[in-house]
Amino acid sequence: MRPTLPSLGAVCLLALAAYPAAADSTLSGVCPDGSFFVVQSKSSVPCSNPHFVDAADLPPLRPHLLPRPYTWYVDQEARNPNNPYNLVEAAEKIRAARLGPKPGSEAERAAQPLPEPPPALNATVRKLPTTPEPPAPAPALLQLADDELRDLVRLIGLRQSDSPAQLEIADARGDARMRIQLAYSAAFESYALATLGRDSAANHVIVFASLAESDSEFQPNFFVVQSGRTFRPDPTSPSELGFLLGQAGKLPAGELAVGYLIVPSSFDPHAAIELFWNDRSVETVLAPAAGGVAPSR
Repeated sequence: MRPTLPSLGAVCLLALAAYPAAADSTLSGVCPDGSFFVVQSKSSVPCSNPHFVDAADLPPLRPHLLPRPYTWYVDQEARNPNNPYNLVEAAEKIRAARLGPKPGSEAERAAQPLPEPPPALNATVRKLPTTPEPPAPAPALLQLADDELRDLVRLIGLRQSDSPAQLEIADARGDARMRIQLAYSAAFESYALATLGRDSAANHVIVFASLAESDSEFQPNFFVVQSGRTFRPDPTSPSELGFLLGQAGKLPAGELAVGYLIVPSSFDPHAAIELFWNDRSVETVLAPAAGGVAPSR
């Protein structure tokens, strides 16, 4: 039995439907809410006023949607004041403060000022200052001369061409706020470990430079990930993290903060490593082989 013309047409339509649409027939873009779409016609776009962008040129997803190591979340929760684990200890301190020190306790005796000895004969009465002077900041354990610091900042910038490790921080409107660059310098590592008395066979040093594009708040909340291992340098310990220029806190527009972080030697700068600052991260090879280009993300 020979097929009729209508049946042949139906077969052809079914055969065409079995194959996906050609790549050049799709439309991709971004909706105002930040979601992406890939459709086959304009009528299928799920939003109004979209930005049509080629699929290869779609911007990265929002940082908080990117996957992170489990230990990163553990570290974040350990420092989260609203974590129930931390609330238990905070509640105990609040209850103790409300009750006050027990009568006759060491805390009460320590709070009482010691009696002043009687003045000596013919002693000159010294006028007490009206307001106590603020304590002078402790000197940095690592210090560089101005020209050495300038060379280190220049080196951090030059390293970005071979081993890019840069984080661009923007506000909710997309305006640039801060730029953080990280790099590895074998010469500075040798100097830093020798000055701090750390074992050069057990540690590596990473340097960073943070430039404020606008008035910003900079805290050195760095987190290092490599091959399943994680490490967070303690910002309060100069043997793990410190500043060569500036300090943690307010960073005015145009100002620069330069510092270092010390990681265990198991974190190899010659291999791919992921560096976090807060919830932003970059993956790179800090010390690539000669002629090699580090992968970045």
